[in-house]
Amino acid sequence: MINDILNIFRQQAREHKTIKAFYYNRNYELGSGNENHPLLWLEDPLTGKNHDKLFVNTVNFSVLFVPETEEMVAQMQNLAFSIGLNIVERIKQNPSYGITIRPDWTYTTLRNYYDNNACGCRFTINFTQVNMQNLCLIEEQFDTEGQLVENASLAGFDIDAGGYEVYAYKLPDFDIKTSK
Repeated sequence: MINDILNIFRQQAREHKTIKAFYYNRNYELGSGNENHPLLWLEDPLTGKNHDKLFVNTVNFSVLFVPETEEMVAQMQNLAFSIGLNIVERIKQNPSYGITIRPDWTYTTLRNYYDNNACGCRFTINFTQVNMQNLCLIEEQFDTEGQLVENASLAGFDIDAGGYEVYAYKLPDFDIKTSK
């Protein structure tokens, strides 16, 4: 299911005539200077909940530009809104995706966004998706004889025959001055 969501947004970015890049990552990775703009940034984490036999998911995505001047910001925010709206409507019109976008989506304009001072528009959309788990296969995922693997919490100590211990895995003791 997660891959399906990622692929839907990746496809929209790839096929949109203005978007040059797609990223799925945490927001703190934004603005590093490595991105091609304009871009579609799908935020990690995706969230969802189960409601009867439906998943109700929430995703956040941004359409971002890097303006050359401050005067361009409003124009680029407007263009980002238009692109995001087109993406939302295109997803809604494609029944093969298996999702239904709920009418309560929101948007937020962005200005001086992260380190590269991007601008644009961030969308939060809620959508439903049928729980596709094949309940007939649940028992195939479990082994009633299964055991958990136990790892030693500390590495063993080497014992020398001379009666003393050698702490082979002990961390070194550093004397680093933190003030003058």
